[in-house]
Amino acid sequence: MFKTKYTLILFLLTFLSFCSASSLAPTNSYAGLEVLADEELDIICGQAGVSIAMKNVEIFQYIDSFTYTCPENAFGTCEGYLSLENIEFHSRSTDTMLFNYDFGSVTRSGITYLDIGTCDVASEVDWAFGTAAPTQISKAMSGVYAPLWDQEVGVYIDSIKFGDVNEGGVKDLGWADLGVFDLRSFQYYTAPHGTGIDFESDFELHIDTLTYGYQESGAGCKTLEINNIHIGETFGFGLATDNPADPTTWYTATGTSIGEFKIGDMFGDFANSISSNPATFDATDTSRNDTGLVKHAAIVYNLPIEGSIRFEQVEFDGIDFGPGAIDGIKSHRMMIEMVP
Repeated sequence: MFKTKYTLILFLLTFLSFCSASSLAPTNSYAGLEVLADEELDIICGQAGVSIAMKNVEIFQYIDSFTYTCPENAFGTCEGYLSLENIEFHSRSTDTMLFNYDFGSVTRSGITYLDIGTCDVASEVDWAFGTAAPTQISKAMSGVYAPLWDQEVGVYIDSIKFGDVNEGGVKDLGWADLGVFDLRSFQYYTAPHGTGIDFESDFELHIDTLTYGYQESGAGCKTLEINNIHIGETFGFGLATDNPADPTTWYTATGTSIGEFKIGDMFGDFANSISSNPATFDATDTSRNDTGLVKHAAIVYNLPIEGSIRFEQVEFDGIDFGPGAIDGIKSHRMMIEMVP
């Protein structure tokens, strides 16, 4: 069974960097055999794709505006839109996004693997928890796996605008500073089904800040800040003195991995009769009783999630509300419908 990890933007950036590196490659190159450690062999066992390594990659990106418009909907015509303007991507110290493999002193190389193949998985059942054992089936899937990733990506949005020129005009909702997103490891699996895709996304993520500056009745902006956010599997294998109310006792204080937060479960556990429960994305239609039962085109997500989230500080309009912890999250279903 191959191992792979992925997030869309990272895959695209990795692929583009790979293409750029290939186009600039010298005519003479070195190749040779190298003895692999056992854990390296475990990672690449069963690969059916390509491996990519990047080192000290910097990408500059600026976007004038990103706008979602609704020119017409089921309730009549409208000209409403949501617009994110003057979007600047950055790292902690530069105006470029930084990507690198963690080449530290570990024995693993940290190469990202892009694979495609057929894997044995525990079949889904109709959610009769603990009463229906899954069967073992084969599922074609693809994915990306990066066991040791080093990334610094932040985004500053200068203006968030929302409204309808026919309904009182457009409102400036303020600004946002998101990041820096420090991604330590990730994997992403996808597989097709009827009207969409199954997927699983696992990652360990640390975020410096999520800050929203909102307009306060024309009197300037006030801010909501969530600082030093840690997203992973669990803090349960942390320090013996772990106290959710005291960030200095958290496992992150040692700089050690907290495992990976999971969205969806493509594989399950056949040996222990745990069915797979993938996240799903479907382009379909949904029925809504607005003025009678009417079907609308829709995008529908189902997002099972599992893991823990902690943040070291919440600050609202200059008032410090301290740390917070949401440990042991396990949601079997979370349906999100998006109807234009």
